Order: sequence, then C-alpha cells, then structure tokens
Amino acid sequence: MSVAYRRFVVAFVCVASCLGPLPASATPKARRPAAPQQPGKADDPLRAAAAERDALVARIGELEAIQGVEHCARWLSGQAWDTQDPWIHIMAARTWLKVQTSAATLDRAAFHAREAVALADAPPVPRIDADEVARVHAESESLQLSVAERRAEIRRVRADLRAADRQIRRGRRELIVGGAMMAVAALGGGLALGGSAYKRRFDEAIAPVLAAELPVDLAPLRALDVQGSQMLVAGAVLAAVGLIAGVPLLALGGRDLRLGRQQRGRLSLQVQPGPGGLSLVGRFGAR
Repeated sequence: MSVAYRRFVVAFVCVASCLGPLPASATPKARRPAAPQQPGKADDPLRAAAAERDALVARIGELEAIQGVEHCARWLSGQAWDTQDPWIHIMAARTWLKVQTSAATLDRAAFHAREAVALADAPPVPRIDADEVARVHAESESLQLSVAERRAEIRRVRADLRAADRQIRRGRRELIVGGAMMAVAALGGGLALGGSAYKRRFDEAIAPVLAAELPVDLAPLRALDVQGSQMLVAGAVLAAVGLIAGVPLLALGGRDLRLGRQQRGRLSLQVQPGPGGLSLVGRFGAR
C-alpha cells in the first residue's frame, strides 16, 4: 500500500469523525426560564416585623418568670432600640410600668411611649402598616396617662408617708412625756406614802404620852407631824398633776402611734396595664 493511499484513508476517517453526531453530554442544554419569585415572609418587611414581635411576646412571659420583670423590661428596651419597632417600644413601656420601683422606671415607660409615637409617624424602616399608626397613638396616650396617674399616686403616697412619720414621732414624744409625768405621779405617791408614815409614827408616839398625861415636850413630835403633813400634801399634789397630765399624754401618744403605723400600712393602689386594659393592684403591709 502506497504512502499516498494511507494519507487518503487517514484524511477520510478524520472528516467522517468530524461530521458525526455529537454525544448527548456534549449537546448544549436549553436554559429554563426563571420562575417568578413569589414574595414570602422573609421578603416582606412588615410580615418579618410581625413575626419578630410574636417571637418576643412568646419570650416575655418566660423571662418574667425566670429572671424577673425588671430584667425583662431592660431586655425589651434593648430590643426596641435595635429594631426601632413602635410596638416593641409599647411592650417595653408596659413592662417598665409593671416594675414601678422608682420614678426612674416611670420615666423610662414614658420615654418608650413617646418614642413609639415618633417611630410610628416617621419610621426609619417600615415596621407597621399605615392603619396601625392610630392604634400606636392610642396605646401611647393610654400609657402616658397611666404614668401620670402613677406619678400622682406616688406623690400622694409619699406625702401620706411623711405625715404618718410625723404622727409616729409625735406619738413617741407624747409617750415619753406621758411616761415622765407618770413617773412624777409615782414620785408624788411615794412622797404621800412617806408623809402618811410620818403621821402614823407621830400618832403612835404621842398616844402613850397623852394617855399617861406625862409632862413631855411634844415639839419634836409635832414637827414630825408637820413634816408628815407637808409630805402628804406635796405627794398628793404631785400625784394628781402627774396623773392628770400623764394619762392623757399616754392615751394621745398611743393613739397617734397606732394611727401612724396604720397609715403606713394602708392600702396602696397601683395602676398597671393588663391584657384587657388598666388594672388596680393593692398592697398591704408596712412600707
């Protein structure tokens, strides 16, 4: 076989292989049209915000039960700052209103209520629907009214406590003075008893002398009688003055002390937001 014939065969084989069908793996696939993306919960900021609020509401009860209301209020304040959500600010205001440990907690509740209104009117990011703005305003006004009522209640309670403390101090002073007057009365009673003892000794000493009609100088005995009479009169006066002044003072002091303590332990009404509105909570016992 000649060299020219071999070259012809090789060229024919190469041309035939190039003209043959391509394998299935080498055929280009037609690109599928992209499916239209449907908006889901993660793509809707309002739905995502609502889901986030639902998750926070589910955790509030657990946090209050485990770590206390104040810790839950601080946690909600942080969440409100991070999310800039008006409803989370409302939840934080409600929780701070539950704490009520001082006037500072009421200030925080009022701040969150005002911040909720500001975020509802001019939100940096959309977190609520337009129809929820009026509800946020109503909730904020209700919370601020509760804060104002609670502040007035705190001022009234503090004034009553100061009045109760003054009454307790007055009652204690009256008891002290009344006790001193009763001590004076006891001293007068002792003096009167001493005077009566002197007079009894005089009577016992002078009776035999008078019976025997002895010529004895009775001046010393009569001096003893005069001294006994003076002691008896002075003791009676002191006892009367002590009793007249001491008994009323003891009665007034006991009454003022009792009323002051009762006033300190009186019923204290607290306005707190509940699930269906505002609720009144009473506390008994000494403060």
